[in-house]
Amino acid sequence: MEHKLEHKLQEQAAELIETKTSLLKKIFCIALALAITGVGVWLVYEYRIGTFRDVDSFKAYVDSFGMFGPVLLTLFQCVKTIYAVIPSTLGCIVGPALFGTWTGIICNYIGICSGSFAAFWLSRKFGISLVKQLFSEKRFERSMNRMKRWRSKYAVFLWVAILSPIAPDDFLCYFTGLTGMSFKRFALIILTAKPFTIIVYGLIFGSLFN
Repeated sequence: MEHKLEHKLQEQAAELIETKTSLLKKIFCIALALAITGVGVWLVYEYRIGTFRDVDSFKAYVDSFGMFGPVLLTLFQCVKTIYAVIPSTLGCIVGPALFGTWTGIICNYIGICSGSFAAFWLSRKFGISLVKQLFSEKRFERSMNRMKRWRSKYAVFLWVAILSPIAPDDFLCYFTGLTGMSFKRFALIILTAKPFTIIVYGLIFGSLFN
């Protein structure tokens, strides 16, 4: 009798914990959606008024923050990877042009890698429903078919894609979070493949503007 009562109490406790966890997850999802929406609205507004439309306007905007400019550039690149609504190469061009070649490269590298890790984590945490809200169904299905063809060599495919300057980094990071790839392997791919494009942009535009 005592054993049955203890078992029942354990079941009730487990149900209570599960309910609280589910509630916290819903609250976090709502807060995340509001944050992403807020950032998106701000980026769209700044873009519409011309802040991110060309290199000169973005340089003026970042320069207005003074010594916090490199920090702003790093955050910009991080947010851009999580929520891509503006050209992905803008920060890679402006950073070296505004702060010097290697300072710009370092800021871009830290920001883009951090954003890539965040996108992977968000996808792994909240699953396919989040990815489908951020990207079109057609794009998602096309990537699923592509992954089936590269299933055994997906890590190689991802490394080559991230290495490419025209790859949709934001989508690849979110999509990879839905696969069975470990975060450790994903991080290794990002950290080793991403520098090439960032350094090339940095050397070219750093030499042109400095």
